[in-house]
Formats: sequence, structure tokens, C-alpha cells
Amino acid sequence: MIKLSFHGAAGTVTGSKYLLDVNGTRILIDCGMYQGAKELRQRNWNPPPFDPTSISAIVLTHAHIDHVGYLPRLVKQGFAGEVYCTPPTAEIASITLEDTAHLQLEDAEFRNKKKLTSHEIALPLFTLEDVQAVEERFVSTPYDTWTKINSVFRFRYRGAGHLLGAASVELEMVDDGRRVTMLFSGDVGRYGNPLVRNPSEPPECDYLVCESTYGGRMHPPEDPYFLFAELINRAIAEKRVLLIPSFAIGRTQQIIYMIDGLLRSKMITPIQVHVDSPMAISATDIYIKYRGYHAIDPKLLAGNGCVFESKWVHLHRKRESSQTLNKLGGPAMILSASGMLTGGRILHHMINRLPDPKTLVVLVGFMAEGTLGRKLAEGADMVFIHKMPVRVKAKIVSIEALSGHADWYEILHWLETIKRAPKKVFVTHGEASQSAAMAAHIRENRGWETMIPVLDQTVEL
Repeated sequence: MIKLSFHGAAGTVTGSKYLLDVNGTRILIDCGMYQGAKELRQRNWNPPPFDPTSISAIVLTHAHIDHVGYLPRLVKQGFAGEVYCTPPTAEIASITLEDTAHLQLEDAEFRNKKKLTSHEIALPLFTLEDVQAVEERFVSTPYDTWTKINSVFRFRYRGAGHLLGAASVELEMVDDGRRVTMLFSGDVGRYGNPLVRNPSEPPECDYLVCESTYGGRMHPPEDPYFLFAELINRAIAEKRVLLIPSFAIGRTQQIIYMIDGLLRSKMITPIQVHVDSPMAISATDIYIKYRGYHAIDPKLLAGNGCVFESKWVHLHRKRESSQTLNKLGGPAMILSASGMLTGGRILHHMINRLPDPKTLVVLVGFMAEGTLGRKLAEGADMVFIHKMPVRVKAKIVSIEALSGHADWYEILHWLETIKRAPKKVFVTHGEASQSAAMAAHIRENRGWETMIPVLDQTVEL
């Protein structure tokens, strides 16, 4: 008997954890942290709804924190198996988890110092030692190669776009002699992004687990290069500071790459760009290392001409260096994580600059429900950061054209090569309205049976 349980990314985009159980042999697809509203974040502290010691292995789709961030907790609670991932994912996940551990410790210390915690003492969700225990379990696995986990499970990674090293998971299971195939989409990227390769064609499968982040939306047709050129030229003319909360991995590198292209084409004059995210700086080195996983022109990564090491890009690794940006005047750009404003140095920049009408905040990615980023996108005139009220007088602009997630039309395009209908499509990784819309698009366009699981639901296959 095969059972599939949805212990995350059900009714929300975060906390991805899919548990497969074949007659007692268990694996987990992704092991993500919840982000967003307080009731979601609280789940990170709750015991998992399964025994961590019963899991044979974990297969990761990519290194974003909502797919890997619960790993340190699970290992600490007894998981002792291998964690499979692509080579770039192993390196990116390491810096993601190490940075998150550091930020959580900083946040706990800040809350204790300012007495902003409702607990006797604020604690980090996990420590650097917990992360090191995870890193010892990574097993790097390339694309398009079958890997046998045990006598029940084997899998093959297929490129998913979205992020360097991101993958869909093609899985085969043996249930009392019956062979069953399943495809986990992971996060499907968009087409034509040079920082990743286009998503690979998906294989036919008996069951499909499909993401739906933008299941009810289509990305606007605007060219992000022109949008960014307009914003940068405006900032230069009006001597503004562009403050961009940016995902440290993928989005920050994409923005730097775009600015370099705008400078080369003379669509903008130079602007000083300050990258205030140690994780983004480390991740950029990984892009330079793994050239086979993206489509950047090799000449743009060579020597002194490296696009990520231009003279107008300033890197801020240390906290003291970051603090000097508090007095920075325009025109200038600050790129800082986290992208959805759920933590990191960007929060301190927001406290400092949201009350300033000369600040131009540019939101460049998906903002999950309950996050500070979503509140700003929806026009809040006051927000709370570290429990402190902050007036919003800055100009807020959103650019959806930079999203790393496929919209519903692009998901359908990705699915075109699957000719034989899966027995069922499980639509996950989306807010309720987006999952419902994606399921409807799949039914109407392909005639496939769909199901939208709820949190902790188990289905028999």
C-alpha cells in the first residue's frame, strides 16, 4: 500500500514536506520551513506529525528555505538518513541554513535585549551546530541520473528552472511488485531566464504533485529591463535611494545581471549598488562555479569583466559595514534579504527608511500572505517591525515581471509533453485561491482529475 501525506505547502506556499510511505518504508520530498503569518511560523516549533526516525531519506527539490529550512530540526529530532540534492543545491542549502541560523540567533539576541519577547527568553529555531549535522548528510546527485534509495524507491532529477540547481523529482516506487511512478514538480521556473536553464520536459507519470504559486495569475508582459531602467533613472534624477528586498539566491544575482545589461546598452547611467546580504554574496560565488547549470554568457563571468564583480557593486559582509548604509544618500540602490521581509538585515533598513518619502521600495518577488512584504504591497500606511510601529511614507512599487515562478499559463505549457493523463494531479504550494484556480485550469485544458489536499491529509495511491 502506498500512502502520500501532505505535511506542508497545503493551503500555503511554505513549509513543503511530502511524506511517501510504501508498506512502512518512508521518504520525504522536501523539508521546508513555514514563513509568513504567526500561526504558520508557530508550526516550525511544533513536533512534526510523523516520527523523524522512521524516514529513510529526504529528497530535496531546491535550496530555498521553504523547502529546506526544517532540516536542522528534523535531524535534531532523530532523522538519520541521507539528504539527496543536486550539487548546487547542496552548496546553496548550506549557506542558506547557516545564514538562517545566524539571523535567528541575532534576532533572538535583539528581542532579549529590547525585551520584545513574550517568552522568558527568546531562542533560535536552530543553531549552526544543528546545520552542520545536516550538511554531513548531503548526497549530491546530478540531473538525469537514476539514483536508488533502497529496494522500494529510486528517483531521477530533472531541471526545473526557478533557481540554480532546482529540480523536479521523477520517482519510481515498488509496492508488492506493482511499479508506480510519481512526479513532484518542485518550483517550476519561467522560460528565458539566463540565470537558470529552462525547465526540462516532464515525463509521463501515474501521479503528479504540481505547484500553484501563481495558479490564478498571469505575469504581466512588461519587459523588466525597461521597468528597472525607468526606476533607476528616476532614482538618479530625484536623488532617491532604491531599497529592494531581494531573495539572496537567484533574485539578487538576476538584478545585478540586469543592471549590467542596462549599463552596457547605455539605458542607464551608473548607480552605486550595495549588496547587504552575506548569503547573497556567497551564493554569487556558486553561480560562477556551476556554469553548466545556467545560461549566462561565459564571457560575462571571466576575470575582471565578471558581471557580479563590477566596480559599481559594493558588498557588505559584516554588520558594521551594513550599519554604514543607514546614512547613505541617493542616488543609490540597496539590495538586502530576505525577499518577503520575514527577517534579515532588510528589516533594519525598513525601520530606517520607510518613514522617508525619498525612499523608493521596490518589491520584486512573490509576497506570501501574512508577510511584511505583502502588507507593503497592499498599501499599509503603518507596519510593525520587531513589534515597533513604523510609518510608511516611502513610495512602494511592485515588479511582478521578475518572478521566479511560472504562472498558470507557463505551468500548462510545461505540462504539454505529458500525453497520457496521470491518474490524479495533487495541486499544492499555493494559497487557497491560487490552488483552486490552477486545478481548474488543469481540468479545463487537459481534462485531468485534480485534488487540492489540506494540511496533514493522507491519501492512498
